[in-house]
Amino acid sequence: MLAAALIAGCAAIPDDAPVVEELDTDTGLTITRLGTPVELYRETFRKDATGRFAFLGPFETNLMGTRELFLWIALPVENLAGTTPPTILVDGTALTLGEPGRTPDFAALRKSPYKIPTPWIAMYYFRLDNESLARLGAAHSLEFDVQEQTKEGMRRLEYKTQLEADPRLGAFVAR
Repeated sequence: MLAAALIAGCAAIPDDAPVVEELDTDTGLTITRLGTPVELYRETFRKDATGRFAFLGPFETNLMGTRELFLWIALPVENLAGTTPPTILVDGTALTLGEPGRTPDFAALRKSPYKIPTPWIAMYYFRLDNESLARLGAAHSLEFDVQEQTKEGMRRLEYKTQLEADPRLGAFVAR
């Protein structure tokens, strides 16, 4: 019984680690990612149908030595079609990213590299270069700025986090 408990405990350890590596058995890709994505918070003073949390996670795919970097962003929005891709600010300066993909196949995956926190969340997949990854790894603060079309018109959503005590992005860059 003790052995079963230890084995079960060991199975849970990887997602608690700052950086994990796993094989995607559907595609044959090795995926390196954060154990859990970085969480950003949106302050609101009223009841709001959308969530208060957004998520960010870099990941790397590796197929027989061919490596590609990506940035996964998840946002709770009401109107996916009327939402612009997020602007990501690192320490107050915009991160330069190309056009995002909206599904995992953008990164040659069949499913998200991160667990989806809610079923109505909008996901974006951006290609990431080494310079942008380094900026994320050295970041003290992150912010998403999103414009969403609602019944009442355009609404600006801001999600923020401070990273001083969070070593995960730095650990991902240093791996």
